Amino acid sequence: MFKPLLFLFLLIIPIFSMAQERQVILWNKNQVAIELGKGVSISIAEKIHYSPERSSLDSKYAELFLGHELKQWLEYGAGFRFTSANLQNGSWLQENRPMIFITLNKDLNKFELDFSNRMEYRTYKELENHFRHRQAFQLKFPELTTWGMQFFLMEETFYKLNGQRTHLARLYSGLTALDTDHVAIKVYYAFQKQKILNSWFTVDVMGLNLSFDI
Repeated sequence: MFKPLLFLFLLIIPIFSMAQERQVILWNKNQVAIELGKGVSISIAEKIHYSPERSSLDSKYAELFLGHELKQWLEYGAGFRFTSANLQNGSWLQENRPMIFITLNKDLNKFELDFSNRMEYRTYKELENHFRHRQAFQLKFPELTTWGMQFFLMEETFYKLNGQRTHLARLYSGLTALDTDHVAIKVYYAFQKQKILNSWFTVDVMGLNLSFDI
């Protein structure tokens, strides 16, 4: 009874939201992680945000992370991201972003809860540089199959430390369709609220993540 109701709940959220005729953005992220030693790994990723309405990229980024799993329930690390945002006037806004993070996880019977915090320093040529804090909670449901099919829910918020405070928040519902020792595939929907010039805008996000472990 529980699993069918959960599937229906996760399915209804994006269908109902997209019925409101809001802007829809498509995300695709590809990542490769390489194990360097016991508990230490490096990951390289690229991601694009595509707008079907404008038939163009909204943004793209490349990132590099070095992580250390100190305990089974604790991971920390640092990384760097290079981002380009399409200003829709023929030019792109460039951003460089060093980051540090720490993630805690806890098993709750057959469920798993992840709590992640990340501090970022966003630097621009044209805009004011600032620190930003990202916080996220993710709840993973019991696996449905031996190959790792699993539902998850997540929320994340972004808080600017330059006085603008919370300016971005997302709620996710998704499915890990495959999770093996070397390959993981995730599909998800995200309900996004973003503050621009003191007004909040809503966007529907449909995403696909591909991860490879070496």
